Formats: sequence, C-alpha cells, structure tokens
Amino acid sequence: MEHDIDQLLKQLSEKEAAFGGDSPKFADYLTAMGLNLYQESRFEEAEPLLIRALSIREKALAVDHPDVGIGLNNLGMIYLAQGRYADAEPLFSRALPIQERALGSEHLSIAAALLNLAELHRMMRKFDGAEQLYKRALIIRERQLGNDHLEVGETLESLGYLFFDQGRNSDAEPMFRRVLAINEKEFGSDHPAVANTLTSLASLYSEADQFDKAEQFYRRALAIREKSLSTEHPKVAESLNSLGRLYHQNGKYVRAESLYVRAVEIFESTLGQDHASVASCLEDYAELLRKMDREMDAVALEQRVYLIRRKHDLAPR
Repeated sequence: MEHDIDQLLKQLSEKEAAFGGDSPKFADYLTAMGLNLYQESRFEEAEPLLIRALSIREKALAVDHPDVGIGLNNLGMIYLAQGRYADAEPLFSRALPIQERALGSEHLSIAAALLNLAELHRMMRKFDGAEQLYKRALIIRERQLGNDHLEVGETLESLGYLFFDQGRNSDAEPMFRRVLAINEKEFGSDHPAVANTLTSLASLYSEADQFDKAEQFYRRALAIREKSLSTEHPKVAESLNSLGRLYHQNGKYVRAESLYVRAVEIFESTLGQDHASVASCLEDYAELLRKMDREMDAVALEQRVYLIRRKHDLAPR
C-alpha cells in the first residue's frame, strides 16, 4: 500500500497539468492522496496536500459549500492526530455549521463531525463541551441507526471514556454496559471487541475497589483474547498485565508475579525486547518485587526500564 501511495505521489505534477492547478478535480486528487497518507500515519506529508486542496476549494467554491466543510474536517483530523489541538479546533468549529447548513442537523455526517470536535475537546480537557457534543452525536445516531447499532456503541464508548477521564465511574459504567450488550449481540460473546469492553469495565471496578467484579471481567477478557487471538498475542499480554496489577494492588503477590512474567515474555517475543510495553510491564513488576523485599531483583528490572526508555527517548511514567 505504501509503495502504491509513493507511486501516486510521483504523478502529482502530471495530474496538476491534466486537471489544472486550481481545479476542484485536482483538489479531489490531493484530498485522496492526503487521506491515504493519513491512513498510513504519514501526517507531515499529508498536511500540505490537504492544505492545498482546502485552498483550491475555498477559492473555487462558495464559502459554505459542503466540500469546503469536508476539507476543513480532513485537515483538522491531521492536526488532531499530531496533537496540534489549537490548530485543529478552529477547523472543526468552522466545518460544523457549514455541514449543518448543507445536510441538516440530523445527518449522520453531522454526528461524525460532532465526534471529531468532541474528541478534540476531550484531548484539550474541555470536558463540559466534549460531553454535550458526544451526547448530541449519540442522539443523532440513535435516531438514524437504532439503539443497537455499532456506531451507537462507538459513541457510547467515547462518552464512557470521557466520564472515566473525569473519575465519573458511576456515569461511565452504564455506557460501557450498553457497549458490551451491543458488541455481544453483533459479534457474539467471544469476540475481541467484547474483550476490549470487558477490560474497560474491569478498570472501572478496579478503581472502585470492587476486586471480585474487576477480577471476573479481566479473566473473561483474557480467556476471550487467548481463544480468539492466540495465547501469544500482545493483547493477551495486556490482559495478563492488567490482571497482574489487580492482584498486585490487592496483596496477591505470588499470583501477580506469575502473570507479569508471562506478560513480559509475550511482549518481548511479539514486540521486541526494547518495546515501550515491555518497559511498562517491567516497571509494574519492579514495584511488586520491592513489596516482596527483593530489592536487587527490582533494581535490575528498573535498570532495564531506564535503558529502554532512554533508547526511545521516553520519559518515565
């Protein structure tokens, strides 16, 4: 795929000559290339293409033309992916009323635009604004798609994470419960998407010191991932690490250690010995070893963590 994109990039000059540098058709080509690069996480290369496409559309079309709104959203997505929130916000904010005028306030594209802006506000910790946007997108999707649609589930999940970020676990729980029901209905009870939601619920219960519930959900998520993904998948290691941390926090040190050891082995074999996930798991393990009065073992692991993070220029957690 990457090779195909590079080949198409080499044809830009040819396409510009064929369509004309100020043609909306050329803007469409630039947009297609920019979005392909976005999908490949090549954001710096995508940005100038999408900027130029937007500029062409703004000159060639009315200021409130739907294609201008789409162009603003596309560029905003690039900035959002790069963490350039101050650059993304005015683009998303400007795009929304343009799309509403063109499509009406209940169109599914409006829900998608609301979610972009909501996610941006969440990243900027503007929680009140994000909540209103998520809820409005949820209402649109429920009306247009029904209460059990996967896109409704995606919106509920985002709202749940927003509440979780604020420590509003009692508000997050019913969101994740609904997501779980939707995913189980759509995919069956043994799908990785179900495991992801179970993990979110387990995290809520862990923070609320509801050990039994958290353990139940973490163990069920682990079983699903082992069955549907393989016993050596990084997601299995994530579940092992989470369950190990739960036992660790609740004084079940021997059980926690065995899970940490297995998680590290899987992360190392699948992601490499110097991956950030290895460092994160080793950090938890070192903390456990200190509680078990195994100081020298803890120091050895902490030295490994330091070297991994230094190699990747990662700050300590």
